[in-house]
Amino acid sequence: MNDMYAKDISKKIKSVKQDKQRKGQFIGGKPMYGYKMHPTEKNKIVIDEEVAPVVRRIFALCASGLGPDKIARILRADQILTPTVYEFRTNGVRHTNLNENKPYDWCGSTVADILEREEYIGNTINCRSYSPSFKSKKSKRNPPEKQLRFEHTHEPLIDMETWEIVQKVRAGKRRPNKMGEMDLLSGIVYCADCGKRHYFCRCGSWNESQYTYTCGTYHGHKEDCTPHTVKVMALHEIVLAEVQRVTQEAREHTEEFLRRAMDKHSSQLKKELSAKTKELDRAQKRLVDLEKLFRAAFEQLALANLSETQFKALTGGYEEEKQELTIRSEMLEQEINTEKKRMLNADRFLKVVQRYTEIQELTPEIVREFIEKIVVHERSEPWKKKNYTQQIDVYFNFVGQV
Repeated sequence: MNDMYAKDISKKIKSVKQDKQRKGQFIGGKPMYGYKMHPTEKNKIVIDEEVAPVVRRIFALCASGLGPDKIARILRADQILTPTVYEFRTNGVRHTNLNENKPYDWCGSTVADILEREEYIGNTINCRSYSPSFKSKKSKRNPPEKQLRFEHTHEPLIDMETWEIVQKVRAGKRRPNKMGEMDLLSGIVYCADCGKRHYFCRCGSWNESQYTYTCGTYHGHKEDCTPHTVKVMALHEIVLAEVQRVTQEAREHTEEFLRRAMDKHSSQLKKELSAKTKELDRAQKRLVDLEKLFRAAFEQLALANLSETQFKALTGGYEEEKQELTIRSEMLEQEINTEKKRMLNADRFLKVVQRYTEIQELTPEIVREFIEKIVVHERSEPWKKKNYTQQIDVYFNFVGQV
């Protein structure tokens, strides 16, 4: 009887909460770091001006190319209170991770969580988790498709351009090498043939002119690709020259630049979509063939033409291939949808150009503002160290390759 009463009360409370969630209202226990509850309006959050500069600084540092661990070290050195300690000292709210003896003990995971929260651009994400039973206080994470997303529900703390730069930095995140170093192009250099990211290679006895980028596939499996090696200093010079050329064109010949960018962008998009669509079709046809092979194997097993051992050996390979193809098909579908949604946004590129009067050297900020990716083709003679040619394609944010 008591269980039935508790279950009924739980359903009613959950129903009220879900109704508020569907309306895009904030119903969390406490706002994320950088916000506070509105003083008069219920279920609404406003910017906490006391710690908002810290959040903006975290995003700015990431946009410049720094990772969460490095940002955490900077915050510790500057003696910035951690979110849990700040919440305790401001509102008296205790958290399971509260450690008053280490008030400045920022960690990389806390910074990473802040960098991934859409709330900082004014969005509300509800139904992130759910409780399987009213008898348990444990919650489970909801998959993204079951979460509710509402845009422009409160004042943004981070502008959209900074957010997009940070998400690109996070998507292309790379760990420093064994010497603790990371080049400013790390994470955005790709192999033209296999599509994998390049490794930044150096050792203690080398000088800067010897540092190289090498294909990630070749680095791990030399039989699957060729080196696609490019000198780091040469790559920096090529990228700087391309940035200078394109920004000068955009400023001095705006209309011609926009027309050419539009034509090239449409051609690139059509080519990429065509290749991915063909690969998706092949994967889906193979999945249909595998289903037929599974049925045939079951029939042979039922007719006693196959032993159970033979059946397992036969279908084991089919099952493994089916799983790989299913995962690849899902990835291709996502990539195709993303490509279709990707539109030329030359106006935003021109706004970025206007912020820089004259670019004399590459900096992490310039790289993240301008460059989407760099594609390295193989040398005209892969194993030759002198007198060779090599194609480098530089893709810009919002306009692609121009």
